[in-house]
Amino acid sequence: MAADQSPHPRLFSLEGKTAVVTGGSRGIGAMIARGLLDAGASVVISSRKQSELDDARIALSAFGDVHAIRADVSTLEGVEKLAAEVAAHFPTLNILVNNAGATWGMPLDDFSEHAWDKVMDTNVKGVFFLTQRLLPNLRAGATADDPSRA
Repeated sequence: MAADQSPHPRLFSLEGKTAVVTGGSRGIGAMIARGLLDAGASVVISSRKQSELDDARIALSAFGDVHAIRADVSTLEGVEKLAAEVAAHFPTLNILVNNAGATWGMPLDDFSEHAWDKVMDTNVKGVFFLTQRLLPNLRAGATADDPSRA
């Protein structure tokens, strides 16, 4: 049986669901967005770089309903901007993939406070506050039988 002829097409269906993927313009984030689109979800991707975001939106739109919002989740201002734009267009949200992340490739002896702050602001603070800001939308998209996922 061909891969696109699953005997259980509804088992993995995300038809009617909305997902947000941070860092969705490239790499693993773009792959996650593609998988969600393939399953039938509407997807919002976010990224810091507008040109990468535009390119990803164009490429991913061949697979489904995709929207792009420029945001830097390493700052509270960026988190609030993203959450506000998502809420304005998608009052119900079913899936939040906090994929955006930062690394700092330098030796431990040379690791600076600035580097530490960038990693922690993106990978911890941004994840926490974006999830918090989108809780009303995630709750609106949830049911007892089908909870939202973050």
